[in-house]
Amino acid sequence: MNLSLLRSLVRLHLITPRGIMRLLGCLLREGITLMAVLRFSARYHAADCALIADGERIDYKEFYHRARLLAGILYADYGLKSGDRVALLCRNHMASAFLLPALSRLGVHVKLLNTDLGSRQLGHLMARPFALFIYDEAENTAMSVPDSCPKTSCETLMKCIKEQPSTVCIPLPYIKKGGVISVLTGGSSGNYKEAARQTGIFAFLSPFFSLLQDVHIDRYQSVLLVLPFYHGFGLATLIISLVMGKRICLLRHFDTNVLDTIAKEHIEVMPIVPAMLARLWQSEHAEARMKSLKCLISGGDRLEKPLVERTSASLGDVLYNLYGTSEAGFFMLAMPQELLRGDEVSIGRPIRGMQCAVRDADDEGVGTLWVKCKWAMNGRQNRWQSTGDRVFQAPDGRYFHRGRADKMVVCGGENVYPEHVEACLKAHPSIGEALVFAVPDARFGSVLHARIEPQKGAVLTEDALKQWLKPRISRAEMPHRFIFAPIKILSTGKKSR
Repeated sequence: MNLSLLRSLVRLHLITPRGIMRLLGCLLREGITLMAVLRFSARYHAADCALIADGERIDYKEFYHRARLLAGILYADYGLKSGDRVALLCRNHMASAFLLPALSRLGVHVKLLNTDLGSRQLGHLMARPFALFIYDEAENTAMSVPDSCPKTSCETLMKCIKEQPSTVCIPLPYIKKGGVISVLTGGSSGNYKEAARQTGIFAFLSPFFSLLQDVHIDRYQSVLLVLPFYHGFGLATLIISLVMGKRICLLRHFDTNVLDTIAKEHIEVMPIVPAMLARLWQSEHAEARMKSLKCLISGGDRLEKPLVERTSASLGDVLYNLYGTSEAGFFMLAMPQELLRGDEVSIGRPIRGMQCAVRDADDEGVGTLWVKCKWAMNGRQNRWQSTGDRVFQAPDGRYFHRGRADKMVVCGGENVYPEHVEACLKAHPSIGEALVFAVPDARFGSVLHARIEPQKGAVLTEDALKQWLKPRISRAEMPHRFIFAPIKILSTGKKSR
């Protein structure tokens, strides 16, 4: 074991004799659940601030108390038991932070639903029977759920917690391990699939060790979580932060006010997707308000060179590139010093315990990335699976993303990747964000259209942009239409047409 990793684990009490005994005690009392993790953290960080959300600050002792109390309410008042299925639809509500360990402690299987779902999509996903549907009243989604499904809101549950006498302790049944947590993946295509994992610390140990050894995340105290829990990246951040006893600031929505929170709470660590980071840099006085950041972990989408250069020039070596999938979890990491190679941004090298292979490579060595790991979603552990991403592996071991295999389109007989055109557009100094997509065409089969969001105060014309693009892309890649309009950023950081 690496000496740096060893020291980190000692600081976190995870391999000290006393820490091991206390962790075993938590697991015996709470089962292999998120509640056991929370109980362990409450033992060592009782008076430390755990959560900042909804205008309230609570320490780890209170966090554990409320989560345990909520588990009792769900067991006694709602009749939830091990093996039941619960659907949870809400943003980063404080109640959702209590619900995850509470439901895990009961052995309940939890499906985390995307708040960007349309009513028809939600109705389809809720067609299967659930023991309970828990929703955020602010999202106004309960009407899309069948009347036959029992419902309650986060706000109702929070009221129940506050009304419950602090001396009440509802006995809970013994369980060996928690249920699974499922997140939805594939939403960009409209065809959602579930990626399910067991709710316990052990499934996250390998990637957790990698973050300790390479990123040294245990050295930082404050984490800003604006990525929703139903995003695999957001969920993993929450669990890992709880293990380390960090101060977690939850925000329900991403907007430019995020910068005020970073400055006010002296945020050091922030998981983020590239579209969100680009939006922050478009804000006034962004650099001054981001000075506290020591670790920006980018994931969930392709990171482009101009964004890397801007972040590095303003904040130093704080930007890490994390690559993974909902099905396999994260498994590659690029350090700040090795992000760039010429005009390309690396997605990193495989972390320890990960097997990667490039299959069906073309003459240039670009092929489909396949992975194999033990912390993949249920049913895919230690099995080779395709990521659907086309990659190239350099001689030094770093991987570079070249596009999605399933996003390739044929335009006039030529293979075209919209992502490549997006990357070229975002290199333009007057473009803040770009989205390129294919549309059917009677003459060419398919053609590309581009939605462009100019930088604040910038003036762009279609003719000028085409002239700028001509030497940078092929004729088949040239968009047939340019739309100059704001680009909507979904709660997960994905761009929407």
